[in-house]
Amino acid sequence: MKFPNTLDFNTYQAYFCSRHLSNDENRQLDAINLEWDRNSPDPLKTLCLNAIANNWPTIPFFREIPLCEDRHYLLDLLDLDFPLEILCSRVRNDAFWKRAYVKRWKNRYPINIDGKPWIRIYLEQHITDTLENMKPGEFDQEGFQKLADLCSLHVKELKLNQLQPSTGESGDHIPLDSVLSNLRELRRVDITYDVKNAGHNFYLGCATITEKDIKLMTQGLERCYELTEFRLHSTKLEPTMMKRLASAMDKGCPNITTIAFPHCRCGDVGLRAFFEALSPDSLPNVQQVILTNNFLSSESILDLVHLIRRRPVEHLDLRLNPILTEGAISVLTMIFYLPLKELNLSCCSIDEQIEDFLLMTIRFNTSIEVLNFSSNPLGEAMGEKLVARVSENKKLQQFDLRNTDISPEVRAVIDEVVIKNRTPHSLSHW
Repeated sequence: MKFPNTLDFNTYQAYFCSRHLSNDENRQLDAINLEWDRNSPDPLKTLCLNAIANNWPTIPFFREIPLCEDRHYLLDLLDLDFPLEILCSRVRNDAFWKRAYVKRWKNRYPINIDGKPWIRIYLEQHITDTLENMKPGEFDQEGFQKLADLCSLHVKELKLNQLQPSTGESGDHIPLDSVLSNLRELRRVDITYDVKNAGHNFYLGCATITEKDIKLMTQGLERCYELTEFRLHSTKLEPTMMKRLASAMDKGCPNITTIAFPHCRCGDVGLRAFFEALSPDSLPNVQQVILTNNFLSSESILDLVHLIRRRPVEHLDLRLNPILTEGAISVLTMIFYLPLKELNLSCCSIDEQIEDFLLMTIRFNTSIEVLNFSSNPLGEAMGEKLVARVSENKKLQQFDLRNTDISPEVRAVIDEVVIKNRTPHSLSHW
């Protein structure tokens, strides 16, 4: 190998240390430390990008910058406290909005992103925080209209874990008609009128939904033409409220696939009121029905069976409802007419009289993938019969029999048989 014995002049200039400019004849190049010459000016391009970043509100240049590497450098320099209106209108870069989100919500990293752009994640969380912390008396129609105009193109999911209680006698919350009707791209709505940090304004019943609340919410729901999922959590719903909700979804949500009222205590009367507001052709695309803990009995289950057997329901959740064995038999008889994939009858006061119908379902049904009969006194004798039937079923992928008086050894055998039906993809899902 031949080593060079000369040094290019430009290379010499690049490594020439300015602090050694003296009359010292022993001065040397400092080629090991690349940070030795700190007095050298920044490149002109860097100075320009710094100037643009510092004056962004007055000169919001971004698309005008031709090189991608310069745009990325500018995004690293931008102050995240600049007005959100300017940032949203000029910047779509995922890395920038991820940096903005992580800085603002350090302890609330999103889950199940599923390829969503970070500007959407940021704005959905921004509007959620704004509405959850807004007191009813502070709601400004004009101010919210500006917020909706800013977020409407990006916000497809609205999840409100709480709403601030009213300090007045009416008990009304912020009006959701403006919220729902102005977010034109909404696909999923998840709301609870519960309260978690009422502070000094707490009083019994402060989280109770009022007739005015439900009236305004349903007026907004009628304009959610793109909505596919509606969930209302932990809110006491009267029969008149259930009727309003059904009418609003029938009128304004033709594409809805998921209806969920978990822990809403609507009872048999409330569920019947919901059904009475629907026609045989209403809500034709419903695939998920979630009615967890609503004080339902076997009487209302018959009405539910007659309604959903005309719809392509794939997921039915009735857990924590005392439907008894009679109600469970109605459900198991009905599922042969549905493409049902998941059925949850956990803690429904079902006893060993369900045996023949459950065995028939496991043997002949070809669509069920998930069955949950946990926390029901099915009896120890049913275990061995279930083992024989489960071995004949090649579709079932999960069968929950915890707290059913069936021995752990038998449940282990059933789990081992069911696991064999899972594909590698479904196995990773569980």
